[in-house]
Amino acid sequence: MIEKLLASILRAYYRRLSNKANPHAHQQRSHSVNIPSREPDRRIRARHYSACDEGKPLIVYFHGGGWVSGDLDTHDALCAKLNEETGCSVLSIDYRLAPEHRFPAAFEDSLDATVWAAEQLDVLTDAGRSLIVAGDSAGGNLAVAVSLNLPEEARQALNGQILIYPVTEYYLADYQSYQEKGKGYALTKGLMHFFWNTYLGKKYASLGEAEQHAKAALPGTVQELQALPTTFISTAENDPLRDEGIAFKAALDQADIKTTYVHFPNSEHGFATAPGSDPEAVKHIEKISAWLKTL
Repeated sequence: MIEKLLASILRAYYRRLSNKANPHAHQQRSHSVNIPSREPDRRIRARHYSACDEGKPLIVYFHGGGWVSGDLDTHDALCAKLNEETGCSVLSIDYRLAPEHRFPAAFEDSLDATVWAAEQLDVLTDAGRSLIVAGDSAGGNLAVAVSLNLPEEARQALNGQILIYPVTEYYLADYQSYQEKGKGYALTKGLMHFFWNTYLGKKYASLGEAEQHAKAALPGTVQELQALPTTFISTAENDPLRDEGIAFKAALDQADIKTTYVHFPNSEHGFATAPGSDPEAVKHIEKISAWLKTL
C-alpha cells in the first residue's frame, strides 16, 4: 500500500517537473504504436517520432524514473529533440512499472519491444538497416540489459547503445558518489534504495544474493561484455550514480568495446530530460548526434 502511494506521488511529481522544464510544445511528428508482447493479449505502448533522414538508424529509447516513475510524456521533449537533432527516428517505449509490475517486467517489455523493432526497420525508418538502444538512468540500465540479452537475429541489427547516467549496479556496491552526492539533489541515496527495493520486490542482504536472483538487472556485475556494441556513455558530477557509470565505462574499455565518454561537471541527475530549459541538455544531445555520425 505504501509503495503504491509513494509511486503515485513520484509519478505525478515527475510529470510536473518535466512540464516545468520543457514549457514549450515541440513540432516533431509522432504517433502511438502498440507493440506485441510475449503475452498474446497484451500490447506494449510506444511513441514513434517518425521524421528521419534516409539510411539513419532507429533509436529505441527507454525512459528513466527508477523503474517506478516516468512515461512517454516525461521524456517527450528529450525524444523529440533527439529525433530533431540526429535525424534518426525514435521509438520511445512505455514499459511496465513497479510496484504493480516488478522485475523482470520492465526488462521483458524492453527486450520484446526491441526484438519487434528490429523486425520492423523498413517501417520505422527510411531505409535504415540498424538500431541503437538508448536510455537514461533506469532506462540506461534496461538498454544495457537488452544489449546483453538480444537473440541473435535481432542482435544483427544492433549498432550501438546510448547510456545516459545509467544504473548499473545494486546500491550495496556503495560507490563513493552515493556518499558524496547522495543528499541535496533531485536523486538521493534514499530514493535509489526505494527504487531498487520496489523494482526487485525485496531488499537483498548482499550483492551476491541480488545477482543470484536478478542478474539481468545488474549489468555492472557481468564479466563478459564483449558482445556489447559501440557505446556512448555520459555521467553527471552531482549524481549518486556518477561512479558506477565511470566504473562501467572502465569495464567497457577492459572488454575492448569502442566507447565515447562524456562527463558533465556542473550537472546533476536528470538534466538530460530538460532540453527545453537547460543548455547542457541540448549540448548533451549534440554530443550524441556527433557520436552517431561516427558509426
